[in-house]
Amino acid sequence: MKKLLITLFALFSINVFAGNAQNIADRFNASGTPAKLIESGWAGNDGGKGYKVLQVIVKGSNKVAELHIGINGKAIAAFDNIKTTELDADVDYKMTATAEDWADMGTGESGPMYHMSFGGLSFEGPMGEAMNNMGPFASFLINIGKNI
Repeated sequence: MKKLLITLFALFSINVFAGNAQNIADRFNASGTPAKLIESGWAGNDGGKGYKVLQVIVKGSNKVAELHIGINGKAIAAFDNIKTTELDADVDYKMTATAEDWADMGTGESGPMYHMSFGGLSFEGPMGEAMNNMGPFASFLINIGKNI
């Protein structure tokens, strides 16, 4: 039953995301996550570019989002396509999951560690930095899961 509900949620939520990275950015900016990212120093680790790149990809579809997170911890740009072809592995992130896995993360019941452990979430980027910011990172993924 849970799998069926997750699948239905994924199917309905795909239409919500369909080309609206700005919606993800707006919800992210309105949350408490940016303040936590400043406090932890995460937002300041930008490789000197003035922002971090977060790419979100829905595996098996053409749905993607790219957010640029400024030193203020907020999304300063949102794109419905991939703008950055070469990520800086020391500061930027690329996360890939199926629509079903994103939807499951959006419920908040199973976090990113669960999905990485069982292969539902592919992650590229500074793993240690992400682990040190697991609370904000999990909140970000819940936001994505609700909007993809």
